[in-house]
Amino acid sequence: MWDKNRKIVVLENIRSAYNVWNVIRTADSLWWEVRITWYTPSPLDNPKVKKTSLGAEENVWLRQFDYTEDVIKECKEHNIHCISAEITPEATSLSDFSNKFSWDIAIVFWNEVEWVLPQTLKLVEEVVYIPMQWVKESMNIGQSTAIFMRELRNK
Repeated sequence: MWDKNRKIVVLENIRSAYNVWNVIRTADSLWWEVRITWYTPSPLDNPKVKKTSLGAEENVWLRQFDYTEDVIKECKEHNIHCISAEITPEATSLSDFSNKFSWDIAIVFWNEVEWVLPQTLKLVEEVVYIPMQWVKESMNIGQSTAIFMRELRNK
């Protein structure tokens, strides 16, 4: 299934089964694929995620990998642009990124406590963040992935 207009969400070290099903259901509604890495709970082997995904996991092209590096390697072999959703000094805002975006993409999302792994940040081509308007610097993985998927869905 290596077609054009590939859009992939990569979940790296997500702790909460509820956040995973939230992302899977959003991916289903916006036609994104999902890759699960490290210790992220998966509907393939976690009954809680399967139950709360309400069947969306059967509509989404979902694959499980041991390491994020393996997902990125496979994506790059198929010319899929790999970025990370993260806050770093060099990061590009999502609005600026979406204005220039026009390719197949995989976006690595993070654990809410530990952030994207340093070795993952070294492998992605760009880091993109959601500009925050008030006090907090970040938001829950469910909201973050939904914002990215919606912003980039028709690009």
